[in-house]
Amino acid sequence: MSDSNHHLNRLSVLHHRSLPMYLRYAVPWVRDASDEAGATLRSIAEDQQEYVDRFGELILESNGQLSMGEFPMVYTAYHDLSIDFLLPILIREQEAALPHIEESAEALRLHPLARAMAEEALGAAKGHLDTLRELGTATTS
Repeated sequence: MSDSNHHLNRLSVLHHRSLPMYLRYAVPWVRDASDEAGATLRSIAEDQQEYVDRFGELILESNGQLSMGEFPMVYTAYHDLSIDFLLPILIREQEAALPHIEESAEALRLHPLARAMAEEALGAAKGHLDTLRELGTATTS
């Protein structure tokens, strides 16, 4: 299970240290509190936190150790920016995460529960990407 824990930790860190999760602490400027992009970003971060919790439970159930990871330093440059400015960056970051999630899902093929959870996270990540792209299109129209 230690190899599985490695991949579960990789997935956990990928979700826990994502840009949407970072922006929970460095909240971007939005037009108003009901702004759709801001609400979507909060929703994505909530989904990602749920996966972090679920991956962590699997790791702990097998007596593994959790890895929390760190936010990339480049994220510190994203303070006090508008959500409209950040949308293309969020889209690129989400696109870059997909192959890593796919790789981990494949590597978990011998652990059916973990693989199912990774594949579920992959589907959610693809859905988040579609949502971000739609928002990006809406803000440029």
